[in-house]
Amino acid sequence: MNAGRLHGALLAAALLVPAGGALAANFDPALEGGAPGIELVGSGTASYMFWEVYDAALYAPASATEPTIRRGEIPMTLILEYHRDVGVDGIRKAAWKALDEQHDQTARETLRPKVEALHDAMRDVGDGDRYRLDWRPGESGLTLALNGEMLFKSDDAELARTYFGIWLGEPPLSDALREKLLARLN
Repeated sequence: MNAGRLHGALLAAALLVPAGGALAANFDPALEGGAPGIELVGSGTASYMFWEVYDAALYAPASATEPTIRRGEIPMTLILEYHRDVGVDGIRKAAWKALDEQHDQTARETLRPKVEALHDAMRDVGDGDRYRLDWRPGESGLTLALNGEMLFKSDDAELARTYFGIWLGEPPLSDALREKLLARLN
């Protein structure tokens, strides 16, 4: 198996396997460059076997509840900090695996062009790279940045709910990681 395919397979598997005993990186309690009142809700590590693939952190207002987060009614940020090389193909594969389980065929076909537009903006990542997914309803909308560089922007609330839902929806990529991301709310 070539390196790109291995990394893609690692990511796809990592998103589906509970985080185990690994601890997430230290994320700041307040979001840098975030709106006032946005704070760390929870964080966890996505691991595959003995490899830590990425640390994840969810930020939302102090008043957030799980239902307001799932419905995309409030501002929120998801940060993924990678510990391994992961290709865009692996990210796509893992995302669609979750979306296939969360949505019926008709819904997936409606969502497909929106999700693919976001995926088309993504790049391969390596150790230390950070993807940041922001949702600011009524303001800047949905944005995706890699290491501070804006890659994607959309005002589509359905896309925001869908993409955050990969980690936070039902069923999530990993129950254990979702539990850690929503730790302050539980």
